[in-house]
Amino acid sequence: MGSIRREGIIAGLIGATVVALWFLFVDLTTRELFWTPSALGSALFQGARGVEEVEISAAMFLGYTVFHFAAFVAIGLVAAALAAQAERHNAVLLGAILLFVTLETLFLGLGAIAARWLLDALNGWVVLGANLVAALAMGVYLWRAHPGLRKQFSRDHEEHDFGGTETRIAR
Repeated sequence: MGSIRREGIIAGLIGATVVALWFLFVDLTTRELFWTPSALGSALFQGARGVEEVEISAAMFLGYTVFHFAAFVAIGLVAAALAAQAERHNAVLLGAILLFVTLETLFLGLGAIAARWLLDALNGWVVLGANLVAALAMGVYLWRAHPGLRKQFSRDHEEHDFGGTETRIAR
């Protein structure tokens, strides 16, 4: 269980860092430095209801950054547990993909309900891109950390062709 916890924390830190760097780049090229985490912090902690209510401050930046990293570590822990299970049961991998899609939809949906202005200001496609890149980075890390997952995938690939007919390869 210790290795799953460690992998989950590392995966979460990878995902959180990727998103933070993504938004740092966006802020540097299109807005003010630290605007995105400050806007998210303002919406989360102060109930900001528009761009004009965004408080760009160390408190908003740091508060949201702590929340952001904690949320990603929680997601990383779930992802690491799913990766460990997928090593033994390949159907879990499909479940993990569905979980990602569900969480992404939930995040964007709640964002649209709670702070539509924020999704408009951040650009939903930029948010989606950040989360996809983070999921890819976390997935690559977990893929490398779980050689049994690669074996399971390879074994399934050998036993099934993608035309729908099953073929067995002699071992």
